[in-house]
Amino acid sequence: MSHRAAPQCLSAGNPGPLTGAGNNTWLLDGLEPTLIDAGVGAAAHLDAIADALAGRPLARVIVTHGHSDHAAGAPALRQRWPALDLCKWPADSDDRAIWNHTLHAGEAIRAGDGVLHVVYTPGHAPDHVALWDATARVLYSGDLLIQGSTVLIPAGRGGRLADYLRSLEAVRALDPALAYPGHGPIIDRPRELITAYLAHRLQREQQVLACIDEGLADADRIVERLYPALEPALRPAARLTVEAHLEKLRDEGRMRGGELAR
Repeated sequence: MSHRAAPQCLSAGNPGPLTGAGNNTWLLDGLEPTLIDAGVGAAAHLDAIADALAGRPLARVIVTHGHSDHAAGAPALRQRWPALDLCKWPADSDDRAIWNHTLHAGEAIRAGDGVLHVVYTPGHAPDHVALWDATARVLYSGDLLIQGSTVLIPAGRGGRLADYLRSLEAVRALDPALAYPGHGPIIDRPRELITAYLAHRLQREQQVLACIDEGLADADRIVERLYPALEPALRPAARLTVEAHLEKLRDEGRMRGGELAR
């Protein structure tokens, strides 16, 4: 019986308010060494990958979505390993000279000594995917899940809350044993976290509905009501969250203009 090596977490080296200690990238070593997410091209990140591979070439990079902290390192990785297979779900803004492998839902891709299946999971971004190792029941979840925090849904910038909720339900149905996220620690009870996420979003929706019912239909006024002690640096993210809920309510016909549909 063969034993595959555990994925190795290599930090992209980009700490910040929205990235925490820095993005996780996951190296799956083996016959076809594969990196999940590209980082930002930091020299120390590329050197760490090279050191882990001990002179062997990186075969493949699979990017979970096109946000810069996950995808901007692709050109630097291609420069270091010219034969690299760079894989991504298609988006209109993609540089076709960089991305030579277009992902599609259900596709099976060799990664290390195993196979990952592409699960299309839009919501945080329209081109977001997760990668599912059915043998190990492991999910590489990108920005779908973050232990200890909720995921930002950037309304107006490609994020859609309804899509995100459907993606959570689809991933929960897989019943993963572990999730390796794009930020933060490994998630050892992903199904429980997803269930908590869904409950939290429903609770927030009810709070937004209550604000609208009181005549507070403006996103900034709702933020003031729901996040009264929020640090100023986090208010833009809170506003995007409220806007995502308002957009969902409008799309569902539950809100017209600034009022609830009766």
